[in-house]
Amino acid sequence: MVSLLYLHGVGNGDPRDAWRRALDKALQDVGYPGLDGVEVIAPKYPDVLRTDIADRTLRIPPVTTPRLSAEEQRGVRRRVERATAELEKILGEPVPASPVGVTDSLAPIVLRVLRQAHNYVTKPGIRARTLRMVLDELPEEGEIVIVGHSLGSIIAIDLLRRLPPKLTVVGLVTMGSPAAHPNLHEDSDRLEMKSPVDHVGWWVNVWSNGDAVTGLRGIWRHFPWALDLQVGLGLDHRTTTYLRSKPVATAIGRGLFGSLTKEIARVEGTPDVALNSLEVRLALWLAYAQFLRDHLKGATQERFGAALRVVQHEVLERVIENYQHDGVRIPQQLLDLRVSPDLPSDQDLPRPKPLTQLSKEEAVLALVALATANPVRPYEIDVPDDVRRQAFHDLTVWMGLGGGLGENLHIAMQSASKAVYPVDQWKLWVGIGIGAAVLVAGPIGLALAAPAGLAGGAAIIGALSAFGPGGMVGGLVTAGAITTTGAGTIAATLVSSSSTAEDVEVTVIQLLTAAILRSREGLEQDLGVWLAMSEIQRQTGREVARLAAYSDEKAPGVEALRRKARAADRAMAYMVKNRLVEGLTDEEPKGEEPFEE
Repeated sequence: MVSLLYLHGVGNGDPRDAWRRALDKALQDVGYPGLDGVEVIAPKYPDVLRTDIADRTLRIPPVTTPRLSAEEQRGVRRRVERATAELEKILGEPVPASPVGVTDSLAPIVLRVLRQAHNYVTKPGIRARTLRMVLDELPEEGEIVIVGHSLGSIIAIDLLRRLPPKLTVVGLVTMGSPAAHPNLHEDSDRLEMKSPVDHVGWWVNVWSNGDAVTGLRGIWRHFPWALDLQVGLGLDHRTTTYLRSKPVATAIGRGLFGSLTKEIARVEGTPDVALNSLEVRLALWLAYAQFLRDHLKGATQERFGAALRVVQHEVLERVIENYQHDGVRIPQQLLDLRVSPDLPSDQDLPRPKPLTQLSKEEAVLALVALATANPVRPYEIDVPDDVRRQAFHDLTVWMGLGGGLGENLHIAMQSASKAVYPVDQWKLWVGIGIGAAVLVAGPIGLALAAPAGLAGGAAIIGALSAFGPGGMVGGLVTAGAITTTGAGTIAATLVSSSSTAEDVEVTVIQLLTAAILRSREGLEQDLGVWLAMSEIQRQTGREVARLAAYSDEKAPGVEALRRKARAADRAMAYMVKNRLVEGLTDEEPKGEEPFEE
């Protein structure tokens, strides 16, 4: 059973426990049990806060948290971030900043809170006696949720590193905290806590858009691992008002009783429904990402696997939610890949079944998308070149197409990257995938973002419009999308000022990689690749001519357009030099007469 520690703010300590009645009702309103049966610890220390104790024999309780190695600290940070991300989805979006005015009548309250908070931080006697009073009421072991309001949040923060070693804090909820005020941090590092603490599960800090005690801001600067959440309670600083708010009650309830839905909601799948093209790419992405993880080593492998766990959960849930909304039948194979957010970190992720239905011709574009992807976007983890090569080999064997295709894919990607990027820059791109999350945000994003009723090229354009092409084009426009939806329309999107030079470069590399791979595998070339790059070249050239007539010679916008044009120029020059498109070389075919009109 999880216990609750409540730490009050300034004043008389709420002798009638109005806070408890407010929280009990709020918990039930959001679907949790009330406080009946919960051990509640609520020490009252108003007299201590008002008096400066000069007893030099009273020592501040010692820090009990152990020192962690750098790798252990990284593990704690990832665990806390995973829990925080889940809370962020559950608690909802923060209330946008609003012009709630702070009235003169609030000044005495603010000054009193800040004065007592400053006294607590700077006067050892007050601090030592308050901490010892709280610690004396705590159990030596078990689990607790800590809730601190106003000055009580300062005490809670100070307490975190001084708890009994066997006592675990499931979650910390602070409300109306003045912890961001500069005068509480001058000449003292007592409230600085840049990294999460090993025995604390998560921390949510809630502040109202008109609560002057908070300085009208959260506490992120001093405590980057805390989840700051702004709520719309206006000027009200009372603890009962905070406790009645849905985000606060939900966070406390989750800490005391766990998730309202302990497991992923059961969804009925359809065993005999074959995977469509989107789902095939989704399976390819997961297989590729897991092969990458298999070949990574040590701490990088663990970190990559943890990131993949988060991304796999979020992507699958988004896909399935959209399917349910649209009444689409869900293949059982897709449901088998779902990941519970509470899955232990040492438990392996579900893997897709081998896909053997794709021919080499059909697989080229999907493989190219993977070759230029960051499979754990938005997380950035540098994957060594040899690991990518091994993963490509395993993937194409898994697809029944042979390891040679994977080796050729790796060579094609390197060749295309070298051709488009300067010699001293291409290696920086390969292995990181600037702007390219083709499988995670790409085909999935295209399918989910497109307006209802649109398909093919219309769906692609709808998705670009919905997400905005600036930062997303590299992820949303795959080589397959460009060559199947019409070069002119997509080129216009890429040339626009809202897309970056990296977006165009990644897209051109995708196209060129596909052409090189087809050549190495003896497959027929797709003329759409040449046409798409030609259109990019034409439109960027026209924009450069239009803007350069009046702009500064080195204007950033003009330079970006020139960089976009150079990407297409270099790729097309490579295609001509290496005879990737018939009829575009300067040499005449042997044994044939020159073409005459």
